[in-house]
Amino acid sequence: MVPLPAPTDLDRSLAALRASVADALPPTATDQAIAAAVARAARRNPQAAGRRTASDRWLAWPLALAASIAVLSFVVRSLPPEAVVAEPAVPSASATAEFMPVVPIADIERAGDAMVVPARLPRMTLAQLGLPVNPALAADAIDTELLVRRDGSVLAVRFIY
Repeated sequence: MVPLPAPTDLDRSLAALRASVADALPPTATDQAIAAAVARAARRNPQAAGRRTASDRWLAWPLALAASIAVLSFVVRSLPPEAVVAEPAVPSASATAEFMPVVPIADIERAGDAMVVPARLPRMTLAQLGLPVNPALAADAIDTELLVRRDGSVLAVRFIY
């Protein structure tokens, strides 16, 4: 058997604290009265203890909706990317126009699976690329085709007249 250590300052302080708090506890009659009141309430309406009201469940629908959205977004993001099927080339007026590179040619060559995406850009884009722009038509949009990577970055642009 291990001998008990001698009382320390901490032991004395804890004993003093225990003695000062002893009278702060409620008397046993109070505990018994509370237990009796809870038992009477449970006997009067036994279903009320397990039943919830509509006001108790108001948070359940928004939380369920948020959880559903989170699960769906996780599932959609984890799906493998679909294969891009190239549409047959349709000869058009733009077939003679060439793409103007926006990035270095080496980046375009490394892109591999780039896509052609139709778009309408403001005519001021022509000025940003160093091409002449008629000031009377500066507010109009111009039809273009963009050569983009799968991440959405633009590699080249072709203007359709």
